Amino acid sequence: MAILKKTKASDLQGLCKKLVTLLKKHYKPAGHKKDRTVLETMLYAVCLENSTQEVADVAYDRLHSVFHDMNEIRVSTYSELTPVFEGLSEPEARAARVRAILQYVFEINFDFDFEPLKRKTLELAEKQLQKIRFITSFIQAHTLHTALGTHMIPIDDHMRDAAVWLGLAVPGATTHDASDGLKGAILKSDAPVFCHYLRSFASDPRLLPHFTKPKPPPEGFDVDEMIDRAEDLIANADKAAKAKPAVKAAPTKPIGKPAVHHETKKPTAKRPTKAAPAKKKPR
Repeated sequence: MAILKKTKASDLQGLCKKLVTLLKKHYKPAGHKKDRTVLETMLYAVCLENSTQEVADVAYDRLHSVFHDMNEIRVSTYSELTPVFEGLSEPEARAARVRAILQYVFEINFDFDFEPLKRKTLELAEKQLQKIRFITSFIQAHTLHTALGTHMIPIDDHMRDAAVWLGLAVPGATTHDASDGLKGAILKSDAPVFCHYLRSFASDPRLLPHFTKPKPPPEGFDVDEMIDRAEDLIANADKAAKAKPAVKAAPTKPIGKPAVHHETKKPTAKRPTKAAPAKKKPR
């Protein structure tokens, strides 16, 4: 594996703050943080991985509106759960993760209370989460950071690819490697904001090909150049979007309202009007 350019922790911390300042100019801030239980946090993480907050919110709300309760979700089939994640990548895998999480929690407690995880040490909590089938490093890190308040940087595949492009992670790094490497550069209090804006940057459909298609150099990208490179990349994407002619959408008919057909009536011939009788002249 390539060795990331050695940068002082204080310098890296400063660069990450500058990155957040730059991204704040182009992306919306995070929505209001909702208080969720440990189990709810894990299910939300399934929706959030390799997605945006807006899309994850829709999928999470759909999960709870389609099914009556946690137990109904647990006993549902994959084919019944998969449509919940329509529009997200790997919907079948997400369905499998949701079921595995609920089955594990139910089997150890015979209910869906997973709050005792908060009372465990970080080491024990990590070991318990790793026992859950199909769980990813992102779900673990998101749960430990959000629900337990530990210092974690939850990184998914998209964020990892963007971090490599920025020089914040080495080529070939796993999501766990990227997460672990950023711990020293991001303060615990700054982690939620940093992760939100890195996710926004990494999930921008205009920029996504730049993070996935080009092969990075073996030595990795220079982290000291990441602010200028990110600024140029966003600026060029904005210019391309403005130069692209807008495509007019075809007019759509309102759903559920049948089209009204107006029949044209043939003009009817007017009846000739009778002439008024001529007045008689006086004799």
